[in-house]
Amino acid sequence: MVKRLLWKSAAAGVAAAVIVSACGKSDGGNEGEGATGKDNKPGASVDYTKGEYEVVIQDLAGGSDEPFEKSFGQYIRKKFPNFKITFIQSKEGTRLQDLTVSGQNVDIVYASLETISGPLLGAGQQFDMTGLIKEHGVDLSKFEQTTIDAVRTMGEGKIYYLPVTTMVQVLFFNKTIFDKLGVPYPKDGMTWDDVHALNQKLTRNESGINYMGYSASPNHILRMNQMSVPIYDPQTNKPMLTDERWKTAIETYFLNEATGNYKTWATAKKKLPYYTEMTASQELAMMVFNSQFPFDGPQYVKDIDWDLVSLPTLKDKPRLGSQASPRMFAITGTAKNKGPAMEVIKQLTSLDVQTEISKQGFMTVLNDDNVKKLIGSESQFKDKNWKAVYYNQIAPKSYQSIYDGDILQKHLSPVVLKVVTGQTDLNSALREAQDQAEKFVQAERQK
Repeated sequence: MVKRLLWKSAAAGVAAAVIVSACGKSDGGNEGEGATGKDNKPGASVDYTKGEYEVVIQDLAGGSDEPFEKSFGQYIRKKFPNFKITFIQSKEGTRLQDLTVSGQNVDIVYASLETISGPLLGAGQQFDMTGLIKEHGVDLSKFEQTTIDAVRTMGEGKIYYLPVTTMVQVLFFNKTIFDKLGVPYPKDGMTWDDVHALNQKLTRNESGINYMGYSASPNHILRMNQMSVPIYDPQTNKPMLTDERWKTAIETYFLNEATGNYKTWATAKKKLPYYTEMTASQELAMMVFNSQFPFDGPQYVKDIDWDLVSLPTLKDKPRLGSQASPRMFAITGTAKNKGPAMEVIKQLTSLDVQTEISKQGFMTVLNDDNVKKLIGSESQFKDKNWKAVYYNQIAPKSYQSIYDGDILQKHLSPVVLKVVTGQTDLNSALREAQDQAEKFVQAERQK
């Protein structure tokens, strides 16, 4: 059984899913994990390249059909031209819970590991894919194992989703600013002390511009922190924001690098410098952000000369980078075509597709050096230092709860701005955040 905290929040959705599923089962195998084909034969004995199947897919983050087609749809259609792939955008009135209640079939949903549990369990649509994985011959040993370990931990042994792409945190930098200020470029393998030294050299006024050396996104670097500090403790059912490791993380990623220009800028703007300060106004020299950033937003980097290096490491943990943030695909509990849906996921995680995905700039979820070394090689940014994304070891994934997103964005991340701008001290800010987060969780658990 999945953690009680997840089941409690999902109770209403489970009831809805049961009602929908009771309205009628279909060819796809709602009778159980073993019924995967139209004739209820095991998946391995069904030729899914023949016959007609519809697979309905939704991006829980609200993405449209265009990025879906570019990232995933084209590879599905190439393998299965006989499949009708229907994409339903998640928005007001068509979110997973809305579709579940209305009886609209959805076979596959996807989102990041950190955000998929809330809507999936909230709609009562969690489904243990273990049987399908075995029947369809998906080899879990081929995946990067910190991700598979995290999936099993979150499901207490059950597998509710599988990774298709992933990303880590890296350090991007604007080469023009380094050239203008006469500072050597960052390198792979730096420590946070090295970044601090660079930051000091880059923080200055030049030609009327108050340059800042470094920044990061709290919502991303804290969520994927390289110390693997969890936000929530499933044993106590409480947030963990007063854990000393959060203090260390915030000091490392923000306070030690908060120079005068940084503090002045943040105080005046009432926000932290973001990637736009590196790419648009070009006041910021270095930014820790998602490795996928240039591919997700090529329009933001088109006007600068940029590159990337590996995430800086802690002195006592050399070559240990951030946690990964994989994009997970899940088959829903009421999916009408579980067998074809499993074949879709199998195809997206195949060596052929992962190789193509890697060439286009996505990090592969396979533990395959030959695939990894191809990253970005056929992309518009093929001249960049993409080996940086694999330079460090991926940190173990911390426990993920359905409360993490709200706690992070509403309570933990705001601590950084408050402390940087001098509104309060770090200990006081974390205690206040812990108190507010506890109240939030208590209210959520009582719903």
